[in-house]
Amino acid sequence: MASLPAAPKLDFIGATETEITVDFMPTAAVHSYELEWKQYPQSWASDAQRCIFKTSDVGATKKIRANATELDPGMTYTIRVVCKDGSGNRGKPGPDLIIDTEAVSCTPKPSCIIL
Repeated sequence: MASLPAAPKLDFIGATETEITVDFMPTAAVHSYELEWKQYPQSWASDAQRCIFKTSDVGATKKIRANATELDPGMTYTIRVVCKDGSGNRGKPGPDLIIDTEAVSCTPKPSCIIL
C-alpha cells in the first residue's frame, strides 16, 4: 500500500459564536478527508469531533470549504484535517489551526443609517 500524502494546510475563512469555517485544497490521490476539531487543550483521542469529506463527492480540483459546528461561544478550538485512503487508513494529520469563537455579545451590532 502506498503511503498517503501529507494532509493539506487549512486556511481560516471565518468564525462566529458557534461555528468556524476553513477551506483546503484536496489532492487527487486521497480518497477522503476527515476534518477534526476539539476545544483547546483537550485530547484528540477522546474529545475530537469529526466530519468526513469524500474526494469523489467534492472533486479534487477546487477547494473544500468545511465548518466545525455546534461550538461553544468564546472558546478556543484546535482544528486539523487528516487524509484517508479507501480502506479507512489515516495519514499524518495536517498542521493544527487554533481559533477562538466569538463571544456572546449583548451590544447591538453597528449599522449604517442613511438620513
